[in-house]
Amino acid sequence: MTQTIQQQRAAFALQHVKDLRRLLKPDQQKEFISYASGLPAMIHMNGLGQAMAFCKVKGKDRPSYQQLYQLVSDWLCRQGQPYAGQSEVLDGITQSDMAHYQLAQAEALVLMSWVKKFAKAFLAEDAA
Repeated sequence: MTQTIQQQRAAFALQHVKDLRRLLKPDQQKEFISYASGLPAMIHMNGLGQAMAFCKVKGKDRPSYQQLYQLVSDWLCRQGQPYAGQSEVLDGITQSDMAHYQLAQAEALVLMSWVKKFAKAFLAEDAA
């Protein structure tokens, strides 16, 4: 039975968020929830490229930003997505045309709606 793209997004986001429970400490999980909640606004204001570059730079010091960057990158670079075949999202952004960029930006925003919901539901439950 084939899943819809929305089901695929939800399953992808859920699996990644559940993985973060073991990868991030509780305080980092709280940070991830906050960063994931703010990323869509950052994408709207600055564009996907600027938002991802920001997450990449901040990810050097903050694992929560690195995980957020990796999650979006993994989704957008997988088969059937705008940057399929690229190693990471910034490569796709800098090597593709505007149509792919706009599609990737829209896709990232829809994915983040699932990530935010699942992060709030599954991460740092003791402090939520």
